[in-house]
This record gives sequence, C-alpha cells and structure tokens, in this order.
Amino acid sequence: MKMQRQRLFFLLFGLISVLLFFSVASAAANGIKERMAARLPEIVALKDKGVIGEDNLGYLQFVGEAKEKAALVGAENNDRLQVYQAIAKQQGTSDDLVGRRRAQQIKDITPSGHWLQDANGRWYKK
Repeated sequence: MKMQRQRLFFLLFGLISVLLFFSVASAAANGIKERMAARLPEIVALKDKGVIGEDNLGYLQFVGEAKEKAALVGAENNDRLQVYQAIAKQQGTSDDLVGRRRAQQIKDITPSGHWLQDANGRWYKK
C-alpha cells in the first residue's frame, strides 16, 4: 500500500512538473500539453516494465532490445523537442541545453526502478 501511494505521489508530482514546465512554453504548446498528458500512463507503464528510460538529453530511449510502442515514444520525443525549441527561443539559448536541464529535473523526480542515463551515456536504474 505504501509503495502504491509513493508511486502515485511520484506520478502526480511528475505530471504537475510537466504541466508547469509546459506553462513556460505555452505559445508553442498548442495541443502538446494535452497529447503528453494523454500519453503519460502508457509512458509510465513502459518505464515500469523497463522498456524505456530517460536519457541525458531529456528524451525517452529504448533501454533493451524491445521496441514496444515505438510510435508512442517517437511522438513523445517529437513533442518534447517542440517544447524545448520554444523555451530555447524564449530564453535565447539552445534546445539542447533546455533538454539537458529538463533531463536533470526528470532525474530528480524519477521513482526508484526506472532507467536513467548518466552524463557519460551509461544507463542505470535509480
């Protein structure tokens, strides 16, 4: 029961973080926020299964051989890129830097058991 509450807390905290993140880029978020919120349960399920993880650039990547729901992962990464580009334009920086910053935020809120990529490109379970 405690584990379920902890997982729910991290899921809700992550969703709130994502929504706050997108409020910064609201000009470019036409439909993106809604699409990402709709995909979130499937993304979390894939992370729980160990199929995908968060890379050090702020994108989802497949961690093993299985490429389950590749179209879903591709759509998520495409939307993330659009948001990163909008934020970068607003802040006068690069979308790469925005993505790396977002990767750090994601790392901080990721629950135990999910895959992350460190700064050197090595995958590890949190």
